[in-house]
Amino acid sequence: LRSCWLSACAGSNPVSRTKNKLIMINSIWGKGDKETLNFLNTANLSGAWLNLSAGDGRYNTLLLEKADSVTATDIDEFALRKLEMNTPKRYRKKLKIIVLDLTEKFPFENKKFDGVFCTGTLHLFNKENLVKIFSEIKRVLKPYGKIIIDFATDIERRAMNGKHVYIIKNEPKYTLKEAIKFLKIVFKDYKTEIHEYSVPREIVNTGKEKYEFECKYILLVAKN
Repeated sequence: LRSCWLSACAGSNPVSRTKNKLIMINSIWGKGDKETLNFLNTANLSGAWLNLSAGDGRYNTLLLEKADSVTATDIDEFALRKLEMNTPKRYRKKLKIIVLDLTEKFPFENKKFDGVFCTGTLHLFNKENLVKIFSEIKRVLKPYGKIIIDFATDIERRAMNGKHVYIIKNEPKYTLKEAIKFLKIVFKDYKTEIHEYSVPREIVNTGKEKYEFECKYILLVAKN
């Protein structure tokens, strides 16, 4: 949930270079949200899956364990390289990585994927951009495909001095009620499950700054 559309926005790059060599660094985003992990462990994820804003791969290996193939994308090339290096060798033949900006047209043909997965990112976009992103997700999804996303709401980030912390300039501030209403409209032609969760207050340390974080979030599953 705490991950960012652009890793550098959070003040820390999960991968660094020294003399052109890639150095592995532990992800500041943790292993993943418990509820999302529990859902993925029990979900049917067969076929070809697209992992949008995969970052350094918190959930990607779990997708690879179940799916026939996974295309992992992110705007941060170095995060994707870390994802690739962290992928167990037995799954690497099933993995493809592509640098992708969510705000641009996806470089995939229509109806290419059996499933689309996206976490930790969508709440950073305004509704106009979200409509475009969801339109692209729907375009590349096969008939009877599945969409799994999370969407953070009611976010509170406070530095240790009490000041608000923002990941990006003009970051939207969605409430749970507003986000649910919007997502229901966007996926009105889909069969949806909406699960509501919360992240209790915790300390996030990006390496450059430390702040308190808490939020509510939606885990949405949509089938066409």
